[in-house]
This record gives sequence, structure tokens and C-alpha cells, in this order.
Amino acid sequence: MSNADLARFIDRYTVEYVRTYPHPIERVWRAITDPAEMSVWFGPIAFEPRLGGAYRGLWEEPSMFQGVITAFEPPRLLRFGGPHPGADAHWQFELEPADSGTRMVFVQRIPPGHEVLARWPLDPPESAPDTPWRPGTLSGWHSAFDGLADVLDGVEVGSRLPETDFNTLATGWTKKMEAGGVYTPRQAARAAGSLRQHERDEALTRTYREHMRATMP
Repeated sequence: MSNADLARFIDRYTVEYVRTYPHPIERVWRAITDPAEMSVWFGPIAFEPRLGGAYRGLWEEPSMFQGVITAFEPPRLLRFGGPHPGADAHWQFELEPADSGTRMVFVQRIPPGHEVLARWPLDPPESAPDTPWRPGTLSGWHSAFDGLADVLDGVEVGSRLPETDFNTLATGWTKKMEAGGVYTPRQAARAAGSLRQHERDEALTRTYREHMRATMP
């Protein structure tokens, strides 16, 4: 993993990711403004891709993750605003053409006063009480942008994770379950992929724990 792919803290309330994808800006714009595509690499979400359009996360009910699009300038700028977690909070995508494709700058800001809304009861010590960030939040965005690369390249999300000893064991175990009639081939492949993704998530969370200790302003 390149350190350049890791989040950068602009300040204690603002985090930035920078990625370059080898695809035209119009293709990347479609992947971040089409609810169906975004639901694949980010998570189930519904929104109206226009200025003032409403958005709502579909992974929980009732959904706390909702608001309106406060900037929409095809194909360069997209900003999701409050009310969650506060009218002055936002997460934003800026795109620009690059020699190798499209450079994406993603920024999320959760201003002071909204920390509690963005935190979980069992936050680890690395999540300072006066900031909203957790290692799991940061690794989640990191994984999402890896998934965006998969979608843009036309492959299944998570299908290009590097092989590990754990992955070999997980694949062997699920194959045995398939041979024993517990899993269908599709279920076995899905279970192996889920276990491998869980391993990747845990590794990224550990990386971001150390990253927060070393770079948090």
C-alpha cells in the first residue's frame, strides 16, 4: 500500500484523500454521480444527482445519513452537505484531468460541535474526544476508493486483493464446505471473498491507527 493513498489530515476536523484513476474524467464523474454505481463501491445509497438533490444512506433504517447536494458542477465538483452530521458538514469530490487519467480529491469535514454525532460508543483511544475520526471510518473510505478503482476497471469489487496465507486457508475451507454440500459454488466464493475482505479491513484499520498517531494535528 502506498502512503500516498492514505488520508491526510488538513486539520483536526478535515480529512483528504487523493487518488488518480486511469480513466477519463467523464467516466469517473459517472461513477460518483450514478446512485447505482456508487451503491456498488461505496454502499447502498439513493440520491438525486443535481444541485439541491436529496440523498439518503440505505444501509440502515431509519437512516441518519442524509442531506442534500450543495454543489453539482459536472464533471468536476460534487458536494454532499448536511443535515448529517450537521448543516455545516460535508463530503466533497473534486475531479480534474491528469496525464494518466483523472485526479480525484475527496474531502470530508465535520466541524467542531458535531463530534458526538460522528462517533461510536466503543471508539478506540486513537479517536481523540475533540475530533470525529476513527481508524474504522478512515479505513472505510480507503476501501471505498479501492472499490471505485475496481468499478472503473470493470472488475468485481475486492476481486484484486493480494493473496495472503489467510486467504489460502479461507479459500480451502470454503471449498471443503462446498464439497460437503454446505455451500453452493456461488456461496463458497462469496464466503471466501467476505473473509478476505474482513482481513483487509482489519489490516487497514491497524494501518490507520498508526497513521492517526503519527499525523493527527
